[in-house]
Order: sequence, then structure tokens, then C-alpha cells
Amino acid sequence: MDTDGGLPMSEGSTVWVVAGARERRVLGSHEQVVFSHTVEGLLLALKGRLEGPLREKLKALGLDLDRELESAYPNAQWQQMLLLGAEELFPNVPMPRAKWLLGERFISGYFETNMGRALKGMLKLLGPARALERTSRNMATGSNFLQVEVERLAPTDYRLKVNDCGLHPEFMGALCHFGTMATGVKGLTTVVESRAGISATFRARW
Repeated sequence: MDTDGGLPMSEGSTVWVVAGARERRVLGSHEQVVFSHTVEGLLLALKGRLEGPLREKLKALGLDLDRELESAYPNAQWQQMLLLGAEELFPNVPMPRAKWLLGERFISGYFETNMGRALKGMLKLLGPARALERTSRNMATGSNFLQVEVERLAPTDYRLKVNDCGLHPEFMGALCHFGTMATGVKGLTTVVESRAGISATFRARW
């Protein structure tokens, strides 16, 4: 059994340890998580909305904006953050469309982070086809659980199957779409082709 600061940790567990003057969460190695720069991208997408009720709602979920971001957050918690963000930004829009619009704003925010700036620069060099073929690798920078199967149907026609899109695949579709748009591609369309539970298949063509 591993220990950290004298506290026992079982495989897949979550404990709190003292880090300096405050507690930090230590996530189990098999827990599905998104990394801090992914959450940072969402907060940048929500810029201007974080002083008020949304701030308290995020805090109730475990995202306290008066503290430094944790290194990672559980996927279930992340999905709730996305839901709150979509409801806050697009309260009168059906949730699938709201999640797409949130994804567009998220990409803009994420590209302002250190990790995002590096990714954007690489995408511009790769071009749309090579960028889509690297989707799984690119997604791996933001979480430890997303897997993407990429199928090339034609030089400008790709199918992407993502293993976990939450309840609304439109958010993930927007990430694929607007991430690829960063390559400078013209005439790109991205649609949800099919879904099965939390997995979904997207079609990207230009």
C-alpha cells in the first residue's frame, strides 16, 4: 500500500493531503480526470461571468476559484462544470446547441493557455488532415480517458469515434471542429453522425 504524507492510499482512491498551508486532492491512478489547463480553458470561456451565482455554483461542485486549481478534476465533476457553463452562457438555447456553442468558446479560451498556445501553433503547421489524424493524441493532453478512432474515408472526409462525450456529444464535436479550424481549413463541416450511450461518431468534411 502506497502512502503520501503518512496517509494510506488504496488503488483508485481519492484522499486529501496537506500541501503547504492548504489541502490538496490526490486522485487515484485509475480515476478518469481532466487536467488543470482544461479547466483553465473553461474558466477563460466563462470570463466575465465568474463573479456572482455561477461562482458559488462552481464552488459547490468543488471548484473554488479563490484557490489555486487542482492538478486534475474527476470527469463526473467536469461534466457538471460544462453543464453549468452552458446554462450560464446560453440559458435560452436547447442544451445540445448550447454545448456546441460552449465548445466554440472553450477552444478560444483553451488556446489562450500555455498548453493551448503550443497546440494551436502545431495545428497550423499540420494542416487539417494530419491534425484530425492526431486527434486522439491531441485530446490526451487534456484528460487521461478520451480515446478517438480516426477513419480516413477520403482526402477531405474523416470519421471520428470518441469513447466519452458525456450526455451531449455536441461539445466534443465543437472541439474537433474548431480545433481543426485552427489549421486554416476552409469549408469544414462537422456533424454528429451517430451515438451509442456516451460514445459518439462525428463526420468532418471540407
